[in-house]
Amino acid sequence: MSVSEKISAIERPVKIGFYGPLIAIICIIVAIILSPGFDWFVNALSDLGHYTRTDLGPYKLVGAIVFNSGLIITGLLMLYYAIWFLRGTTDTITKIGVIPLIISLLFLISIGIFSENFGELHYWVSVGFFFTFPISMWLVGIGWFRFKNLRWFCIASLIIPFISVFMWADYLNGTSIWQQAIPEIVTAFSAIVWLWIINLLYHKGKLTGILPLREAT
Repeated sequence: MSVSEKISAIERPVKIGFYGPLIAIICIIVAIILSPGFDWFVNALSDLGHYTRTDLGPYKLVGAIVFNSGLIITGLLMLYYAIWFLRGTTDTITKIGVIPLIISLLFLISIGIFSENFGELHYWVSVGFFFTFPISMWLVGIGWFRFKNLRWFCIASLIIPFISVFMWADYLNGTSIWQQAIPEIVTAFSAIVWLWIINLLYHKGKLTGILPLREAT
């Protein structure tokens, strides 16, 4: 079977689970390229989504459209994936763990819709996203610990969010050398990798007690 045939044989939701986060990553990179004034140690990632500020570069409007669109599209795609996972899982504990993931993805979509231009509203949807995603990681990590072959993943799911918590606490305490962008990208990237691993585990048939494999659609 060729590579293209193997890809075609993968279930549509699984493809979305793999490709969805890539859209956000690509759009963030493009937005940074279009915003030469962006500084990881000065700015927040949300600054890339501000439509009217002029200090980050001459193509800021285009960069903001790319950035916000990427968050919205990725949020919608991964929301579809999370709902598919929720409906397909046979494990009640997993369902409980996926619910805060769905909520966090709704917050992610809201971050793209209510950009930094919306002031306090943008702040609260951002807080909502960065607060709810670790909860999902912890709940899933605790819930899957009873599966011996998944314990390495569970331990990672329980530990990794604390890295983000430490970085955010350090930033909010005013003792860090970075601005918001660093803890934001660390949190976002850990979330993306976590979702990719879950998707890969399912694709490899490692979650049969949680989400039975089905025919490609």
